Amino acid sequence: MPSKVWARYRDNAARHLIGIARDLQNRSMRYLTDERGYRDLRPSLGPLLSLVAIEARALGVLAQKLAISPQACSQLVNVGESAGYLERQRDPQDRRSRIVVLTSHGRALVADAEGILRAIESEYRILIGREAYSQLTKCLGELFDGLGIPTRSDSDPSTSSTHSLGALPLISVRVQQDLMEASAARGHGGLKMSHAQVLPLIGPEGARVNELARIQRVSRQAISSTARDLEQLGYLQREADPRDRRGVVFRLTAGGTRLIEASVSALDGLAETFRDILGVRRLRGLESAARDLYQALHLEEEIFEARFTAGTSSDPSASGARELGADIQILATNLKRRLGARDAGRLAALLEARS
Repeated sequence: MPSKVWARYRDNAARHLIGIARDLQNRSMRYLTDERGYRDLRPSLGPLLSLVAIEARALGVLAQKLAISPQACSQLVNVGESAGYLERQRDPQDRRSRIVVLTSHGRALVADAEGILRAIESEYRILIGREAYSQLTKCLGELFDGLGIPTRSDSDPSTSSTHSLGALPLISVRVQQDLMEASAARGHGGLKMSHAQVLPLIGPEGARVNELARIQRVSRQAISSTARDLEQLGYLQREADPRDRRGVVFRLTAGGTRLIEASVSALDGLAETFRDILGVRRLRGLESAARDLYQALHLEEEIFEARFTAGTSSDPSASGARELGADIQILATNLKRRLGARDAGRLAALLEARS
């Protein structure tokens, strides 16, 4: 694949926004499970719970908004029901139909998630600065409205989204849906939203199941199942892992390369949509702020900067260190602001002496 195509595929507003949305959801899930004790959470539940929290909806409507099949949506609702966050009730407007609503446990989860969101936003604000972060959230609020994403009621145009990063997961779903449909129009049918767990994270040197599972915070089995689906569609192939002959590396086939090229072409249409909503100047501000945050969080570096060679270390602590990198940077930046440059330097010297 031409280097210019890879460069555009690696560095674009859609990837940055989707990556930040995934990081936001992963951090939220970690806080909610580890600190608040919520169980059976998964990232895919986030957009569903957000939609139901906005307004109780029928299953078919939820499937359409999430760009997944009714069967997949029903399975996702089943997960939420089993965990005690969702329930199906008769639609008061049509007693023959059922709608999905939050339980009391689900409402408590959403309330706690809103508090956690504010804490995460504070961390993000430290990384890129207050002005850039404010610009990012304001632009996301405009996109949320401009893309027609549902607020309190699809029929109430007076309701406006707040300037918060909480709008991003639903924007991410819409962006992925638009890119998938544009790629399908270019001859790549059979794509599903679940494929976004794997396909965008296949770098120039491929990707491993454990890396994809860790990034997406899903099971290895789920990643393997999706990868097999993409193999059957002719987009991926598996090869022996040069670091571990017992493992495999998923790489793009020629068909997969053509799909990537089609998705890069589709980015122009998405940028035009964003430009129509935001204007040229604000779009540039959104792109700049999203890129800065994406890079500050060190997202997807192991996918796009790894080199699969026989001499590469397979120490699992290496991936763990990358995962902690953004948290350490946030802590360092916060400490420097609180202590001042002189005392921060003294602390660094003390830590070095104790190591």
